[in-house]
Amino acid sequence: MTDELLTAVSPTALAARRQQLRRQRQIRVLQSLWRNAALLGLTAGVVWSTTLPKWLIYTPEQVEIQGNEILSAAAIRASLTIDYPQSLLALHPHEIAEQLEANAPIAQAMVTRRLFPPGLTIQVQEREPVAIALPDTVMSGDADPEGFRHQAGLLDASGTWMPQSSFASFSDASALPQLKVRGMQAQYQADWPTLYQAVSQSSIKIYEIDWRQPNNLVLHTELGTVHVGAYSDRFQAQIAALSQLRHLDQRLAEQDIAYIDLSSPQKPVIQMLQAQQVAQPTAP
Repeated sequence: MTDELLTAVSPTALAARRQQLRRQRQIRVLQSLWRNAALLGLTAGVVWSTTLPKWLIYTPEQVEIQGNEILSAAAIRASLTIDYPQSLLALHPHEIAEQLEANAPIAQAMVTRRLFPPGLTIQVQEREPVAIALPDTVMSGDADPEGFRHQAGLLDASGTWMPQSSFASFSDASALPQLKVRGMQAQYQADWPTLYQAVSQSSIKIYEIDWRQPNNLVLHTELGTVHVGAYSDRFQAQIAALSQLRHLDQRLAEQDIAYIDLSSPQKPVIQMLQAQQVAQPTAP
């Protein structure tokens, strides 16, 4: 039986089979070459297309800024380190966003490429300044905090320090925040949001916060100087006690008051210049 099967497979059939296998291998090789050639051509086409004028941004004006209300678009563009002309597809949106958030008073940035017309669109959420940090302010950040000691700056509601020069639209002093802060330090930043919220909601106008003495936070208000002692979770109650004294100027002349002591908010004390103290009963 075996001899009959071997005899049935002729040399001609074997040669044809081998030729068919060679042809199939050649087809697979050609297909692989065509795929590689197509991939290389596509890659070359993309690289070539990025060098065409229509895929380049030549000027900062091709960067559109959206969402800005305080900062000017020119000021935001100036903080970008883009070498013009630049291939649009060579720019990395996430890197540009990180750069803006690190170097400009911007809390969040979202950058997208725009193909028609070519350019970038940057949506920003600004840090709104709420207080002027006077020159002896020290804040934490990427830069040396001591570098801020002799610079005027701005604080936002979270306590982030920002150079005043970064707000080009604040060339007019009337546009600056009215609240001033002295003695702000890195260790106070965690307390600042709560403190600022209480101050901003006070019915008594507060002009300045002096934090230079850790054991005695001093407020300069429309009623005069107020001592609250070391900052603590009683601060909200101290601000409420200050509001209860809003008619104090009808009973005492401001020039006769040395300061108001609110270290005990349940029992405010008026320190007179004549060295006499007037205890204020707790308001109903």
